[in-house]
Amino acid sequence: MIVRRAFLMLALIGVAASCQSTPLDDIWPGCQVCVEVAQPAAQIPTSCRIEERVSPRVDCNPVRTQHTLVVTVLDQCGNPMPGQRVEWILSRYPEAVGDIVAVDDQYGTGRIAPMAAAYPGNNGNKIDNQYAVSVTNWGPELIDAGNNYPYMSDNGARLPDITVGPGETWLTITSTREGVTDIIIYIPGIRDGTKHKCWAKKIWADFNVEFPESAVNTLPDASHDFPVTITRTDGSGIPGQPVEAEIIDGPTATFANGQTVQKLETNANGIADFQLKNSGGATGTNRIRFTALGSFYGATCPRSRIVTKTWRKVALEVDCTFPNGPTAATGKTFAKVITVRNTGDAPAENVTLEDTPQGGLNVADGSVFPMNLGTLAPGQTVSKTVNFSANAAGTYSNTVRVRGGNATAESTCSIEVTEGKLEIAKVCDPTRAQAGSTVRFVVTVSNSGRAPLDNVVVVDEFPKGIKPTSQASANLGTMMPGDSQDVVFTGVAEAPGTYTNVARATADGQQEVRAQCTLEVVQCKLEMEMIGPDEIYYGEDANFTLKVTNVGDGQAEGCVVRVNYGSCLGGGFEDVNIGPMAPGEVWTHDWSKTAVAVGPCTISADSNCGARCEIRREAGIKVTGLTALQVEMTDKAKDGVEAGVFRVGETFLYRLRVENDVGTETTPEINVVWNLPPELEYVSGKSMSGDVVVTGSGNSARSADFAMGVGGRMDFEILVRVVSAPASTLVKTVALIQRAADSAELASESESTTLKK
Repeated sequence: MIVRRAFLMLALIGVAASCQSTPLDDIWPGCQVCVEVAQPAAQIPTSCRIEERVSPRVDCNPVRTQHTLVVTVLDQCGNPMPGQRVEWILSRYPEAVGDIVAVDDQYGTGRIAPMAAAYPGNNGNKIDNQYAVSVTNWGPELIDAGNNYPYMSDNGARLPDITVGPGETWLTITSTREGVTDIIIYIPGIRDGTKHKCWAKKIWADFNVEFPESAVNTLPDASHDFPVTITRTDGSGIPGQPVEAEIIDGPTATFANGQTVQKLETNANGIADFQLKNSGGATGTNRIRFTALGSFYGATCPRSRIVTKTWRKVALEVDCTFPNGPTAATGKTFAKVITVRNTGDAPAENVTLEDTPQGGLNVADGSVFPMNLGTLAPGQTVSKTVNFSANAAGTYSNTVRVRGGNATAESTCSIEVTEGKLEIAKVCDPTRAQAGSTVRFVVTVSNSGRAPLDNVVVVDEFPKGIKPTSQASANLGTMMPGDSQDVVFTGVAEAPGTYTNVARATADGQQEVRAQCTLEVVQCKLEMEMIGPDEIYYGEDANFTLKVTNVGDGQAEGCVVRVNYGSCLGGGFEDVNIGPMAPGEVWTHDWSKTAVAVGPCTISADSNCGARCEIRREAGIKVTGLTALQVEMTDKAKDGVEAGVFRVGETFLYRLRVENDVGTETTPEINVVWNLPPELEYVSGKSMSGDVVVTGSGNSARSADFAMGVGGRMDFEILVRVVSAPASTLVKTVALIQRAADSAELASESESTTLKK
């Protein structure tokens, strides 16, 4: 449903009596405010308006083009008013030109407003080429105006097609020849004879403007010609036509006159040539407005176009890096990465890369310079990896250059070429050894340089008198800077004497290095005695003394005695350093171990002061007294029957049985200790056999010492009194079986009892 609004003039307070509203006048004094009301009849067509957004009231068009005009009918409050009849009249006189092409809704049917007691539809009619009738729209309508020269947006783009809104209507005209078309727009519904007409004027000129296209320049090409061409329909140029140019924005630029504005006249060919210069050398985009001012029939007929000039340039960067670090090794290849970037906004064509390494650096992968990289797009990066080598240590400078697209760049990077340094050291271990003993030659090979060493090999030259027991050479492969490796060569000193052992090390590109050490081989003879008990009890400590005497005529050095403990003493071993022993010197060592298993075992001592000074002694020992105690404790009523709960003030019994049920030996002297909770107190106690006394007070009791043979058993009974009951009702009494000699715990038993108030 179409909703229409009506408006009523409302007088200001104080002048209400003088306010009138008539169909002929909407500006009566005191009627400045319009208020929306519900009565449709109050809306009155009052004025018309040419819509300048579509076409100025006075405008120019080239011949053989068409132009659309839009007019709006307004009510007394300035609101667009739909449903109003509009008559279009082309004024006729001898030199008048122009014809109507189309009119709004010209193919509609029905009557055209105004009508009595009815609402008109959107109906129009082209009566002939000079007269047409239309009705203002009830709703928006999109039309393709077909205007050759509509207004342009700020960037020079053609505006969208025309939307004709409510209260608006349109007419399209054209002309095939130069001249003037005067248009009269008549709105019959407007009763004010001074306001029911609008006028428009269209000048038709044989005047065609060809504006230059937007362009792109690559700096340093800093100037560009923009020709504006004005022609007739037959293609001939129109000379003497004024054309203006203005630089709107963008990087610093001027015309040939050194200014940002310039006015020229077209030459004989109808061309006005403007030269734009980028005077600042900066990239960016200038917007330039060109206006052909053409004047015809007393009116200026400007035609404008905004074009752009984009300035761009090539900007190259290059750098070189050594991805594996700023150092390299002599004789080895190393990589250099060259990175070229086009940081500009224009393509860089025919980019050429040059690499000029300092003397001593050599290209090792066949790369040839200068190297053509082709075209680099804006922002594009190209990387090249080139392998180099150097045969001598030193610091080398490497410069890379790139050129292309009127741009150049260069970068220098340095690399330090280092070399390894092979070193060797040697130690005889020991420096003095007994004849017949094993000796070690520890060779330390190091790389104290700053580059890797390849194919490192070390060889030991065993002297006569030392029988090798290991390999005579070792291949260490590659050694990195700072690496150090020990190689151990072993042999047997066959006879007394002084021996010099030499080791040699080699590596690729290095001279051989040597190191030596001197070994003195002596003769010695040791006697060893181990003193200790023959038998001890399980858990008892056994004390031993080891006595070593050098009864030979040579000093014993570097001697270590290894004592191996038997299984009954826990096993394992201990190495004891005797130190140097002169002939006749005696060395002793005392030690103690606890028996942990029953049975016999052997304790041994071995000395390794050389193959001819080795000695071994053994001692046997027996551990006895292993018991297997079983302990059981229960709580009973005083009369010996079961009772689940005991109350405060009552007395009850704890009965304890101790058995040596599966032991292999008679127990040592043992005793029993009872620990009572705070809620119980000791009353009396006894052994059931009557031969072991039980004493106690308060919360504890103890039996006298006793022993049990294999299969033996001992029963005890203690009487206790309940003095209090805990909230949990449960208490625990513990019986401990202890060895009498040292109170060591051999077994334990606990019993939980329920106490209540």
